[in-house]
Amino acid sequence: MIHRIVSFAASLLLLSTTASAGPNWQTIELSISLADAPKVQAALDKLMSSSGVDLKGNVSLMANVAGGDTSHLIISSFDSRAEREAWIKKLRASDAWAAYAKATDGMAEATRTSRMNFVKSWGEENADSDVFWAIHAFSVRDAPAFVAAIDALQASDAGKASAAQVHLSEVAAAGLTPVSHLISVGYASEAQAEASNAAMRPTKAWATYLEASRKAGTHQGTFLMRTLATWGNEGE
Repeated sequence: MIHRIVSFAASLLLLSTTASAGPNWQTIELSISLADAPKVQAALDKLMSSSGVDLKGNVSLMANVAGGDTSHLIISSFDSRAEREAWIKKLRASDAWAAYAKATDGMAEATRTSRMNFVKSWGEENADSDVFWAIHAFSVRDAPAFVAAIDALQASDAGKASAAQVHLSEVAAAGLTPVSHLISVGYASEAQAEASNAAMRPTKAWATYLEASRKAGTHQGTFLMRTLATWGNEGE
């Protein structure tokens, strides 16, 4: 894979060019040293907290826990391309952006920018306290059957008892071949994730889901992330 090395400031601006027409989210995978990570987070917090930034969507700084290729990710979500482009244009013209770009220049290596489109969500999707995420990658052969398998699981007693929020996304542009879809599962903590999985896996609903899901697609791997900070209108 050919990696593109750019400044952290420039990598954030790539978000403006990778939006879709509907609700969508993007990731920028970053390599940040342990020494620079607190500086980057502080600079990003200062930027997002500056007057006039007026973020309409959401931007989160995430730390890779396991399975990823880089140390951190920036994840953003907006309702539309127009909303994203308007915000980026305003951000670029601000004094806060100039100060942020100067403060973070050279602190990170951006290795990949990816775009996903939201397909469907289940569970406690407005649980702002969820900070631990399991991202499951799939190559899907039969999308309707794949969605139906998740629908059935979430409608079961086991699914209703789960405290997790679940989001299905379609990969729009990422260089992640053969991955076509991602299931993102959010928990309040790693302990909650462990307890939830332990309760779910012995159930008949889980066995039925696995059988149906495996017919519709192939699991390509899982990586774990932890939210460090989030800015925007999440939960409104």
